[in-house]
Amino acid sequence: MSSDHNPEEKEKKKAMQADYILRKSNKSKYDYNLADRISELADEVLVSILTLLPLNEAATTSILSKRWRYLCRYVLASTMTLNFDAEKTLCSLIDLNREEREQKISRYVDWVNSVVEQHTWPNIEQFRISFDLDNSFSSSINKWIQFALKKRVQILELDFSEDGIHHRQKSCYNFPHELLGISRGSTSTAVCCEIPSLNPCVYLGLKSIRVLHFNFVDVAEEVIECFLSNCPVLERLSVFHSPNLVNLRVVGPLIALKYLVIRRCNSLESIEICDANLVSLSYVGNEISLLLRNVPLLVEVSISEDCICNNFIEVAFTQLSCCLSQLEILKLTDQIVPYKRDRIFPILANLKHLEIIFEEDNVCGLLQLTSFFRASPCLHRLVLYLQMDYTKSMRGKIKYKKAKCSHNYLKIVELVGYDGHTTDFELVKYLAKTAVKLEKIVIKGEEEGPWRKMARDVAMHKLKEKVPSTIEFVHR
Repeated sequence: MSSDHNPEEKEKKKAMQADYILRKSNKSKYDYNLADRISELADEVLVSILTLLPLNEAATTSILSKRWRYLCRYVLASTMTLNFDAEKTLCSLIDLNREEREQKISRYVDWVNSVVEQHTWPNIEQFRISFDLDNSFSSSINKWIQFALKKRVQILELDFSEDGIHHRQKSCYNFPHELLGISRGSTSTAVCCEIPSLNPCVYLGLKSIRVLHFNFVDVAEEVIECFLSNCPVLERLSVFHSPNLVNLRVVGPLIALKYLVIRRCNSLESIEICDANLVSLSYVGNEISLLLRNVPLLVEVSISEDCICNNFIEVAFTQLSCCLSQLEILKLTDQIVPYKRDRIFPILANLKHLEIIFEEDNVCGLLQLTSFFRASPCLHRLVLYLQMDYTKSMRGKIKYKKAKCSHNYLKIVELVGYDGHTTDFELVKYLAKTAVKLEKIVIKGEEEGPWRKMARDVAMHKLKEKVPSTIEFVHR
């Protein structure tokens, strides 16, 4: 008999259909309740959630509904932090053809323009551009800077590195003198006075800047001096890869700058810092003339120069002579300091943190360390960047010349580039014996595969057996 004419089969089929409809109904109701729970949240709560998201992620929520679109617009119009960081897109540009690349860049510019046009809040804390933009986009970039200054921005960052790496093939964005109301070649005296030709809103905006960061921005000496002289609360300035910066001056007690970082400005010839309140100075680049005079607050200096001379340390100590006795942190991390038996280091009476290169294949390496120890009686932390010429080490075991010294304050040693070589053993044993109050040894190895990691772990195990158990070993 056909199931269509069987009453029991009909009832069973109806029951199955009813059950399916009921389950589908319950699922839809459950999904609806989930969506409804989100929509029941107060606007204030949703706004708080949106403000925690990066700008690009917050913008994507506008497609959810009209309400979300309204809330998104409100957040973008009132946010105090405008961080236009598109790192994922930036890193992907290198794999695109020219047309696709230009489309991505155009979308980024449109995105920034859209947010800037919608923003209605009177002030902002941060304005950050981080994307591959060259001087062909100067018109848009100029408008963004004017916008940020009119909003009395506190942190202004312009990072135009290409493909997320440290180079540019096209011309850098040229920071216009006209935007600050100054003429090219202005003298420092003219820069220090007020700027009558500047838009009042822009001029007032200079008064709020606390942090300035330029990366791949062609910024001239007079532009930097204008910022320094007219930004009374500017404490941090960093300039990276500015191609035509030749001389940099930070002169006068009225300048508020405390932290200065200069990296890879290849045309730079000199830095002059006089009668200033600077606390920290970091320089990476070609050998330059560094003039320091009357900098009583300077306690941290980092110098990494591409110097080919053998008297790098003498030059550095001469340039820093006016502040050596007050330095607390000193980093000399690009040049190997060759050992000289008759060299006498000046006393670094307040030095607590030292970073230098340690030449593992130099038989006088420990003697060199001893010289630094004797010159730094209050040293608390030592960071050694280990370098080895393996063509020398293959010729036979390197035996260090004995060095005797006792240091009573050193507590932490960090070894960067440790690979478990025999000379590393000798170095650690020397440090454990010399630093009588040593508490911790931090090991930072190179990027490594499984076999190298295994060898390093075995070496560290043996190393622990040869030093006092009171010393803590940390691997990072």
